[in-house]
Amino acid sequence: MAGFWPAGFLRRTKHSRRFSGSIEPRHNSKLLLSISWVPYECTLYAYVMGNSSSSSSSAPKHSCQVVIVGGGYAGVKLAIDLDSYCKVVLIDPKDAFHHNMAGLRCIVEPAFVNKTLIPYEGVLKHGSFVKNRVVSCNISRKAVTLASSEEISYDYLVFACGSSVPFPGKVPLGTSMKDAEKLYRDCADQVAKSNKIVVIGGGPVGVELVGELASDFPDKKVTLMHNREQILDDRLSRKFVKKIQDGMKALKVETVLGERVDMDDLNFDSDKPWITGPVTLTTDQGTSVPADLVFRCTGLKVNSVAYQSKLSDKMEKNGSLKVDRFLQVEEIENVFAIGDCNNTPELKLAYTAKLHADAVAENIKRLNESKRPKEYKPGNAAMALPLGRNGGATQLPNGMVAGSFLTKSFKGKDIMTPSFWKLMKQKMPSN
Repeated sequence: MAGFWPAGFLRRTKHSRRFSGSIEPRHNSKLLLSISWVPYECTLYAYVMGNSSSSSSSAPKHSCQVVIVGGGYAGVKLAIDLDSYCKVVLIDPKDAFHHNMAGLRCIVEPAFVNKTLIPYEGVLKHGSFVKNRVVSCNISRKAVTLASSEEISYDYLVFACGSSVPFPGKVPLGTSMKDAEKLYRDCADQVAKSNKIVVIGGGPVGVELVGELASDFPDKKVTLMHNREQILDDRLSRKFVKKIQDGMKALKVETVLGERVDMDDLNFDSDKPWITGPVTLTTDQGTSVPADLVFRCTGLKVNSVAYQSKLSDKMEKNGSLKVDRFLQVEEIENVFAIGDCNNTPELKLAYTAKLHADAVAENIKRLNESKRPKEYKPGNAAMALPLGRNGGATQLPNGMVAGSFLTKSFKGKDIMTPSFWKLMKQKMPSN
């Protein structure tokens, strides 16, 4: 089974002799550098393929029960890490893990959708998966309440609820595999029929989306509209941003920057989370852009339903949970929050989510064995942002910036799908 070694902590470990722009694995470890993204960010991972405790055939070593709310990148990683250590209950309203970093590829290659939805059943050897939605928690009684009114008790509770962003960045909460497939295929059909496509939002999702569209459909007019003069996050290097801008120019993507789109007359609804034209978009500067198809890549929302009624005093204004340096919810020793739903001051990335999962897996073990928890130390921002199958740029955790060749190798080719099917002990479909 795959073990994970976060690229944000490239340093001397048992897996590497040194780091000076490359990684040298020891013995029979197989090193696979992979790139992944989640809403608003694309990020770098170093996956060291080797032994993992989750592959053990013996029963869990400890009887404590860990309930994990949310089966995204953080929740799945944590569940697998703890599967051979203790009793694990993973709860999610979907029937499959949505490998959403590959979602944008599906709207230009609809057959790819089969590779982005990985069933939860069979992922845990000892633990259990519950297809349901957590609607509340009772900290004093150590239990969570499901939408079905059932309760599940815990010794340790981990909120890995994630966040929601507009489709095609993610599918709507609770969407089944069948409905997700249909949604992506319907979207792909609309893309094929449209000649003028506009994407609103210049974060990584929006930028990667225009790259997919312009790369696979060079004859279509693709426009990116963003309310700031600079695309992407200010914490990313100027060199990285410039490489991305140059890549978009090479693909003939048109941009309207520093102007806010008037959204009042645009109706993005849940049944059809895109707008078909003909429609004309106008900005606060008077610019008009005609479109046959419009996507919205703005508006991240933290999924806080599971805890908002009981932990409102522990929440930030955006709905995230306040955590301490051990990723415990403030003043509650046996409750943690990881990924997008906590308030750590770092870019919310798949990369970050997995660092959180690693840290909490370790700390649950430490607490259960009456040891002091270990402090979580955020890593440096890293991002890989492909522009289609062959372009893009990568910013490494040490600040180095690489171009399209590295980005294509890491992410552009297959969006890291084989690694996630292997992680979740499933056989990836051939098409």
